[in-house]
Amino acid sequence: MKQEQLLFIQMRIKLILLLLIFGCVFSMAQQPYDKLESTGNFQVSPYTGYTRAHWLDITEKIIAGALSYVNPQTGVFNLPETTGGYSKYQLAFTEGQARAMERIMIGVIIYEAATGKDEVPGYKGSISAPFLKAIIRGTDPESDGYWGEPQPYDQIGVSFAWGAYICPERFWDPLTEKQKQNLLTYLQKQSYNLCWNINHYYYHLFATALLDKYNFDSNREYHTLMFARMLKWYRGDGWFIDGDNRTFDYYNMWAFQLFNQMMYRYDPVWREKFGEEIQRTSSLFLESFPYLFGRDGVLVPWGRSLTYRFAGVAPIAWAILNGNNTLSPGLARRIASGNLKYFWEHGCLGENGLLNMGFWGTNYSVPEYYINPGDPYFALYGLSCLLIPGDDPFWTAKEEAMPADAAGGRKILPGAEMIFHVSSVDGEARMYPVGQPHDLTERTIQYCQHAYSSALGFCETGEGGDDFGAGRTGYSYDGKQWQYRFQPMPLLIDSDHIASIYKLKAPGKFDRTYDYDRDEMITHTLIGDDGELYIFWHNYPDSIYLSLGGYGISIPKSDDMKKTENNGGILVQGGDYYSTIQTVEAPAGSVVAILLQPREGWDDTHLFGGLGAYPEWQSTTGVPPFTPVIIYVNGAKKRIPNKGIIKVEKRPDRLLITFEGKEYEIKVIN
Repeated sequence: MKQEQLLFIQMRIKLILLLLIFGCVFSMAQQPYDKLESTGNFQVSPYTGYTRAHWLDITEKIIAGALSYVNPQTGVFNLPETTGGYSKYQLAFTEGQARAMERIMIGVIIYEAATGKDEVPGYKGSISAPFLKAIIRGTDPESDGYWGEPQPYDQIGVSFAWGAYICPERFWDPLTEKQKQNLLTYLQKQSYNLCWNINHYYYHLFATALLDKYNFDSNREYHTLMFARMLKWYRGDGWFIDGDNRTFDYYNMWAFQLFNQMMYRYDPVWREKFGEEIQRTSSLFLESFPYLFGRDGVLVPWGRSLTYRFAGVAPIAWAILNGNNTLSPGLARRIASGNLKYFWEHGCLGENGLLNMGFWGTNYSVPEYYINPGDPYFALYGLSCLLIPGDDPFWTAKEEAMPADAAGGRKILPGAEMIFHVSSVDGEARMYPVGQPHDLTERTIQYCQHAYSSALGFCETGEGGDDFGAGRTGYSYDGKQWQYRFQPMPLLIDSDHIASIYKLKAPGKFDRTYDYDRDEMITHTLIGDDGELYIFWHNYPDSIYLSLGGYGISIPKSDDMKKTENNGGILVQGGDYYSTIQTVEAPAGSVVAILLQPREGWDDTHLFGGLGAYPEWQSTTGVPPFTPVIIYVNGAKKRIPNKGIIKVEKRPDRLLITFEGKEYEIKVIN
């Protein structure tokens, strides 16, 4: 064999070996982030298989993924900019960077306190060091990385104080005296900063005990008044309304219940003053908490900031840590582990190693204008369960069934003006907002549907998108321009019968009608074991057009929407999801299937991703006042819903309805 041929063969062998090595490395790099090292333990955790090891494994992967984007010398995170049609709220560079860093720091503080370790697999070096460097540089006026004076309404500082409270050996003791003074000065400025009249007060008062300890003016007297003010937003059943937002939503969990308990633990002055009230409202909240979850582990999604994902289970951890947990240990872990598992298995950690904006995976129709790339890391408060010692019954007791695993059930929350119904058939949880004193600044589709489902999610076209009628009653004066359920007020709250009323807006652009003089839409909902029966009418003096939309479901991008019309109704299907509307008694109308296309530059129109679709009934002519419309609505996963036998008997001023074997009397005119 010639020398040239031998060299050629040797080069080819080397090239093949290099390609094999590169392929192995590439394959290792492409291992899914959601692949866990821990195997399921279904002896101690028969419902989820999750143990404390799974929680630690997930936490390590989240931390390692985020730290791959940090400059270890400055602590500045270079997170990818958002793409598509999502219009990011433009924070100042310093707050945007510091806020991302601080929210990622939540997970690091929890991990350090839970394990005593300062490193995680997948990241080389100290996991606390980047955060210390960022704090040192950001609070030092002589540093080129100084953040400057806090901007009005700035949210930064909670994690810095929390690190000093819970893990001082990592986040306080290593600082020099000058660096401590710089940090305390920064926190003091934040304590006097302007604040939105909502849950944001917590951001400004959290460091009060730390400032007091080191003889800094903490503005405690003012913050005591503000703490008392927030506690007066309480409305019963463990639920708070969110200040100027006037909303009931999951800020009850990841703001009020979370921070009330954290303040109880770390501030002895406020524990003495407000502790009894905090513990009382927390205990009442936990009574209803298990009814908020579907069998697959997810909280019924509704409201804003849903990109915070598993932050919703944080109150469980803090109630246990403060000795105020009223749930059995096995039930508490079933709820918490089930929720973490749901989001983990639905791609909350992207292929880029980040908690991206979205609900399942990355989905820019989900975040609001105030959400920035680092904000989804607020979810890490949900990992607070790791602060519970490993030998606590929370970790060692056998998981117990929650309502969705067994007989289901219903929970009435008159204070929060809502009902939860958990199906024993599907393990699906539904929430019915009977009243919702919702502020104009939030998307109405997130708050004003007649019902929300853990299994089905809801349609949305993203911040600034058009309002539409999925899951809502609507009205129109000309059959062209439609308006939908908004700011409903409760009339009746019972376990299977609810009623509400909302004001009609006049057709003119400039409407000076006093609110108490406005005409109204009256809606009754009969909550069955399998679907709902809606009875609604208006009291506008003239005939107007009416509509009702059904559950919005996700049509996978690999699938097409299918629709089946039958006897005055329509069934919409996409993938495993079904949504139906069936008219029972209604004026002349049409039923249609609506497929929501994304706006230009956007990808999704459903919370779960993909294209949102829903059935809708609309009257084809004006409906006279006090003319009841009766329509059955339902949705399901992996099965076709069936309305069963419904009987309606009309009287001059009322209806007698038999639904699922039970009789109801509904007065149309009192």
